Amino acid sequence: MSPPDDWQNPINAVPGQTQQDVDPARLRPGRTDLVRSRLEYQRNLIKNGQARFTPIQVSQEGVIIDGHHYVRAAAEERRMIEVLVTSLSARAIADSILDLPLR
Repeated sequence: MSPPDDWQNPINAVPGQTQQDVDPARLRPGRTDLVRSRLEYQRNLIKNGQARFTPIQVSQEGVIIDGHHYVRAAAEERRMIEVLVTSLSARAIADSILDLPLR
């Protein structure tokens, strides 16, 4: 899936680096749906100020590799996030993490 014409990749770090203050709504998902209970668990982590055990991983192209539920919760809560940029690549499924259906 090609990005929309007005989309700008929020990732400017190189693989192996972390990038702070990333707008989660601008990241593109690499999976097809989300589980509501997992989303709510991640939202509670954010609201309680608890850090994740593992970093959010994204490709240089702005596609989420790992941490979809946390990214969605952060986008809905309008919180910026820190991500680890990887050398992995993934195909984007949607234009934004906010576009994924919940089950």
